[in-house]
Amino acid sequence: YFRKRRSIQSKTSGKTKAKLLAKYSGREKRRVNDILHRATKIIAGIIAEENVKPVMEKLTHIRERIRYGREMNRRLHSMPFRKIQFYTSYKSMELGFKPETVKAENTSRACPICGEISKPNGHVFKCRKCGFQADRHFIAAWNIAMKHPMWGALPLPPKATDEFKEVERIVIKT
Repeated sequence: YFRKRRSIQSKTSGKTKAKLLAKYSGREKRRVNDILHRATKIIAGIIAEENVKPVMEKLTHIRERIRYGREMNRRLHSMPFRKIQFYTSYKSMELGFKPETVKAENTSRACPICGEISKPNGHVFKCRKCGFQADRHFIAAWNIAMKHPMWGALPLPPKATDEFKEVERIVIKT
């Protein structure tokens, strides 16, 4: 809808411009809300099916940390982070699962095996200390799971944290 809005703003004026902008603004909001409701319904269904407690990152001040190119900034700033969390929360609470939040600090930079904080480099996380390697999104989800005190079973058995071969067997290297 960004291109449509830009076109309307450059080609029209006055009441026509205002009417068209209002029309497409409402259409965009309804479409985004519909997509969010569908996606969060699927997420809540998975939560209920797997019988797990939803744990999410605290996303306060996330917009201040976004620093990319112009187009990516526009896409990320238009993403309704809080609304996604709200919809997921209320839908999972309707099913009897109270969501929890944890600090997002170092979730995609800390090694879940040895705790080493590494600089992010692309989509693959590689620990300088123990050599563990996996997708950064997977690492972030794993670290969020381990940060939450009420979490049940972790993805790996406790003895595997010291055994790199066990980790290598379970986690697919990318």
